[in-house]
Amino acid sequence: MHHVHTSVGLNSNQYGFIPQRGTVDAAMPVKDIFEENLKQKNCTAVVSLDVRGAFDTAWWPSILHNLKELKCLRKLFNLSRSYFSDRTASLRGNTLQIENPVTMGCPQGSCSGPGFWDILYNSLLNLEFSHRTRVIAFADDLLELTRGKGALDAENYAIQDLKKIENWTRENKMHFNEKKSNILLVTKKKSRDNRILNIYLNNKRLERVSEVKN
Repeated sequence: MHHVHTSVGLNSNQYGFIPQRGTVDAAMPVKDIFEENLKQKNCTAVVSLDVRGAFDTAWWPSILHNLKELKCLRKLFNLSRSYFSDRTASLRGNTLQIENPVTMGCPQGSCSGPGFWDILYNSLLNLEFSHRTRVIAFADDLLELTRGKGALDAENYAIQDLKKIENWTRENKMHFNEKKSNILLVTKKKSRDNRILNIYLNNKRLERVSEVKN
């Protein structure tokens, strides 16, 4: 992590597991986006995405690939690759023991798990989103904030950028839970924009809510 933070640096839109950053730091840019869009009489479509399985779904080949992209030192890369090799999960009972190989996941409670997660998520945050969209992460919590002149305009741009995120999840063997993901529309045009937003995740329309809790 010292190498990543000092030599290359992770995407500035990641606020989880980052030195001297916390939840307040993540909330402030969201607040600024809302205020600026309202000032310009625009609305903001907020897509809140929930990772299914979270840390348990971190795919090791993706982490190792991202380490290469971050120009990780060879010795550190080989150490990380060794860390992900020949891992097993065991369940022991009184007379029974089951052991299975493990091929993904950042071990929870480990010193390196949070850092490996940030390295994995970094490639998602580095996707080329439209100039209307900003994606902010706090660990595995992800917000896609898209500006539009009205609800329909914001919806169309949000759909385009959400497709990029969905493509990333398929490439990295990860899934967002459509039942726990939702949409919030921040606007002053209450009567005009009081409509169903047709934004889909995993081919299912996301629920529009009045508040987002992460």
